Amino acid sequence: MSIEANYIVKICLLGEANVGKTSLVYRFIENKFRGNYKSTLGVNLLKKDMKIEEFGDVSAQIWDLGGQESFKSLRKLYLEGANGALVIYDSTKRSSFEKLYDWIQDFKDARGDEPMLLIGNKSDLSDNILIEDSEAMELAQNYNMEFISTSAKTGENVEEAFLRVIKTILDKSL
Repeated sequence: MSIEANYIVKICLLGEANVGKTSLVYRFIENKFRGNYKSTLGVNLLKKDMKIEEFGDVSAQIWDLGGQESFKSLRKLYLEGANGALVIYDSTKRSSFEKLYDWIQDFKDARGDEPMLLIGNKSDLSDNILIEDSEAMELAQNYNMEFISTSAKTGENVEEAFLRVIKTILDKSL
C-alpha cells in the first residue's frame, strides 16, 4: 500500500564499512536483525512510509552508502539532494570514529547545514566499547549535531534515531 506523502525526505547513512549502517536501516524498516549482511557496494536505496503526528504522511528515502574507500569518489553524487544524514560509527572500533571527520566534511561540502545526527552503534557490546558517550557528544557539539547511542541488534534507540533526524529535517523546512 502506497500513501500519498505530505513530505518526502532523503536521508543518507554515512560511516565506514561494517559500522552497522545496513543493520540499522533494516531494523528501522522491518524491525529485524541479521548478523551477516554483505558489505554494501555503492549505495542501497530503501524507503519507509510513516505517519508522524505533527507532519502527517512522510516518506523517508534512505540511502545506505557503501563505506569502503573505493566508493569515496561517488559520495558527492549520492549526497545530492539529501535533506539530512545519520553519521554512524562502531562504538567498539576507534578507527570508525576517527574517520567520521571525512564523512562529516564531505556531507557539509555537499549539503551545507542540512541536519546530521551522530550515532554510536553496537551499544549491546558494552564490554568492548572504546568510544565513551562523552567523547561522541563532544564531536556532535562541535558539528552542531545531536548524539544517540544505538544497537541494531537489540533495536535500542534505532527508531528514535531515524525519527529524530526526520523531525529535525521537517522542522527546519517548515
